[in-house]
Amino acid sequence: MGTKGVNDKAFALYEELKLRVSNDSNRVAIYKRRHAEKNKPIEERAYYIHIPVPNTKGGVRKSLRTSDRELAIEKAEDMVMDIKVDLRSGVSVVPVPVEDVVESFLRYKKSLVRGTWDSKSDKGRKSITQERYILIAGKLRNYLIKFLGAKQDMRTVQLRKFNSWEQWRKENNTRKEMGDPKAITIQNEMGLIRECWGWAMEEGHIPFTPKKPFHNENLITDDKVSRDTWEGNEWSSFARKVRDWLNTTNNGDEDYIWDAFVSYQMLFFLSNSGMRTGEICKVRRKDIRFYKRDNVEGWMKGKLCCLVQVHPSTKTGEREVNAMGGDFAKRVFDKSKHKSKNDFLFCHLNGEPFTTKQFRTWFYRMTDFTNENERWGKVFQPYSIRHFYATTRLQNGTTRSALCENMGVTEPYLRKHYSKYMTRLATADLMKVNKDIGLGGKIIPEGTDFVIPEAN
Repeated sequence: MGTKGVNDKAFALYEELKLRVSNDSNRVAIYKRRHAEKNKPIEERAYYIHIPVPNTKGGVRKSLRTSDRELAIEKAEDMVMDIKVDLRSGVSVVPVPVEDVVESFLRYKKSLVRGTWDSKSDKGRKSITQERYILIAGKLRNYLIKFLGAKQDMRTVQLRKFNSWEQWRKENNTRKEMGDPKAITIQNEMGLIRECWGWAMEEGHIPFTPKKPFHNENLITDDKVSRDTWEGNEWSSFARKVRDWLNTTNNGDEDYIWDAFVSYQMLFFLSNSGMRTGEICKVRRKDIRFYKRDNVEGWMKGKLCCLVQVHPSTKTGEREVNAMGGDFAKRVFDKSKHKSKNDFLFCHLNGEPFTTKQFRTWFYRMTDFTNENERWGKVFQPYSIRHFYATTRLQNGTTRSALCENMGVTEPYLRKHYSKYMTRLATADLMKVNKDIGLGGKIIPEGTDFVIPEAN
């Protein structure tokens, strides 16, 4: 037993052991604190350990949770061995507060932000927009840090804690005016947390584990997050009602009337192009070229279409979109008083571009007016317009590869998010038979009770 603690104000007992983390470190010590558990006699107080670790401030200090000297030494030996393994693996051996890891991860993500005029390839395929970075930072700071605790040692977080994430997230929503967060929002946040966790493992902040938060059994199912969209007849009804909305929405304010007009054109241009709202908001007058379909037969002959150059700073980078519904863009193009080639096409009276948030507000005004804001309990969102475009293109025979090129997605993405619509198309094709094979050759409407007839 050492004598350091005899006269030292901090220690009641202090003993150095024949243990070192490395040749250049000091010896490990166990001790009892003079001012801890003062209501107990010294022999009943818990031992603490101090493990000097090179290149760390103060090393490792923690309670061994035992008053027995032999057991304390045994625990000390195990801890030293674990630290040696972590050091060889490049893993941190000192506490790693959640907020420190999050901020380090955000510094990494910020390094990937591409300039306003940079294409995605300029910083590599993993580059992100400034807007995306701001969203990521807000999600992690507002939710993950609060969920785990800012000072919580991230190395000691049990993955089962994330089982309560969905419920906690709904109860702690910072945007209560928007109601509960959508399932897709929670799903995206889960993916972001998994990314942050994987990065922390790779950087050595936390030990490697085979699983990350929200491993398969804890993920929200695809059914739960799938966005619904309109069927063809539902869209026709919705479109008629939206025209009524535009004709009647007039509060006497010039800015309001103009914004209503622009958002109406945006709605139908989106449904004819499959573009993302963030992409259409960045379109400038110089980015769009109009043309008429004179080389086709049928209802499309003579229709105004356009080619749109998608801005390189958007989600999937630069690409060219071939869009029907050119009339909707042309109306704004002609009526806007901002005629410079660098002016935004879908803009306010002052020339400032619409934002995704502003269009979302107008979209909900339209769906609320039409009383067509949900389908089978799932609320329509601006992204539902893009889904409507994709499904109608598939129904009209557009190939998957052509659709992927125009929408800026991969075929695996298309299969994942539009599989149920592809199944419906396949079903329709399978019903194309020359001879009735039963059931009257009809697809039974959803919700219809069906009874198999008894054999004669």
